[in-house]
Amino acid sequence: MRLAETIVSLVSTGIILLESATVVVAQTCSLPSTYSWTSTDPLATPKSGWVSLKDFTNVVYNGQHLVYATTHDTGSSWGSMNFGLFSDWSDMASASQNTMSSAAVAPTLFYFAPKSIWVLAYQWGPTTFSYKTSSDPTNANGWSSAQTLFSGTISGSSTGAIDQTVIGDSTNMYLFFAGDNGKIYRASMPIGNFPGSFGTSSTVVLSDTSNNLFESVQVYTVSGQNQYLMIVEAIGSNGRYFRSFTATSLSGSWTAQAATESNPFAGKANSGATWTNDVSHGDLVRTNPDQTMTIDPCNLQFLYQGRATSSSGDYGLLPYRPAVLTLQS
Repeated sequence: MRLAETIVSLVSTGIILLESATVVVAQTCSLPSTYSWTSTDPLATPKSGWVSLKDFTNVVYNGQHLVYATTHDTGSSWGSMNFGLFSDWSDMASASQNTMSSAAVAPTLFYFAPKSIWVLAYQWGPTTFSYKTSSDPTNANGWSSAQTLFSGTISGSSTGAIDQTVIGDSTNMYLFFAGDNGKIYRASMPIGNFPGSFGTSSTVVLSDTSNNLFESVQVYTVSGQNQYLMIVEAIGSNGRYFRSFTATSLSGSWTAQAATESNPFAGKANSGATWTNDVSHGDLVRTNPDQTMTIDPCNLQFLYQGRATSSSGDYGLLPYRPAVLTLQS
């Protein structure tokens, strides 16, 4: 009898263990072909002296959100800042807003794991694109002096090279950027040479009208898939929106995914937002802060800049504010 009870007990334990093992299997998701989002209202108001908060880059750092952004004052000056750490998006309004003493406009923040260093890349520094490093990314003014990220130029652009992003695979680091001219550019270097300069040369990887490929390019590794996602800001008849493209290699070609104003990656047509027509320069939420720029398609959120539908006038003075889109399942 006891032998039988023991066997039953062992079988039951095995079933429980099997059930437990099933629970911990990681869920994997594919990117949808059509995106539908819900949106928060504006999450923060610029502190006194600033009229806008924009060009967001964000990571999850020690379980909390760490956000850097571009600022614009009431005159003609661009600057940059970070928010104090906060746990929930609803806490962003009360987080400290910390001015950077040396501007890092259109920032890209990530942790370069091979050398255990934080990197902040940006535009309008000493060279076309620059970067700074730090061991404490929460300190807005704890970054190193500016280093050269890219010193090349582009033709046929009124702005020059703008809105860089950096991403790595197992062997190379890649720089992608825009030029408000209908082109997306790429440069690369061996991962062992980073942090460092991508040099002066670049390759055009996408080409279209200026409105269709305007600015704010971002590139991500899609978790659980042999796939990369690129999003690019476009100008539509109803405001700014994002088009998406996919690739199986960062050095390869890109295929349009959700790439029209009526079926965008994110825009007025599918954002769920009523306070803004623009879904403009931002960053998908990255729980892994490293150079792979990995996103989880099972839990997509997008920190973006929007502005009141009634606002107009000089671009620098437009009242951009942060908000977050959450993908509907």
